Amino acid sequence: MEADVELIKLAQSLMQDEQWSDAIALIESDASHLTDAELSWNVGWAHFKLGNYDAAELHLGRATQLAPTRAAAWWALGTAQRENGSLDEAERNLKHALTLKDSSNSRSALALVLMQRGKLGEAEQIHLTGLELKPESPERWKSYACFLDDIGRTQEANAAYKKARYFEGA
Repeated sequence: MEADVELIKLAQSLMQDEQWSDAIALIESDASHLTDAELSWNVGWAHFKLGNYDAAELHLGRATQLAPTRAAAWWALGTAQRENGSLDEAERNLKHALTLKDSSNSRSALALVLMQRGKLGEAEQIHLTGLELKPESPERWKSYACFLDDIGRTQEANAAYKKARYFEGA
């Protein structure tokens, strides 16, 4: 069942205004709304923003079932799972998101999960592959710089921050 376009617009407007609880109440007011991938994603993300990670996982998981090729749904699910401490599932779903579409958000989230799991080499490779794909991306350079900073490679981090600033001004 496809959701009413006006309902989707209203839910998105509430979310843009960070009225997370109101967006949840609107979407969950009718169970039929939850059979739409976009509304499932929206209600899942609203729960995520409120720190309700179990509910976020439930709704974002439904969004991946309803729209299995939507990379943003897999990224959001993996991000909620990371916050919930489900690192195996988060890693799997974030990797799947990257097979569907390359994005800085998915790369950063996956690298963070890999770091949490002690897989520093894999985490660095995620950043480096992203930089190979988009070498002029300031977001990717900043993310890589943060990673380097976190693992104590300060000089390399400073060089990466410098590249990020350079590409921001380009």
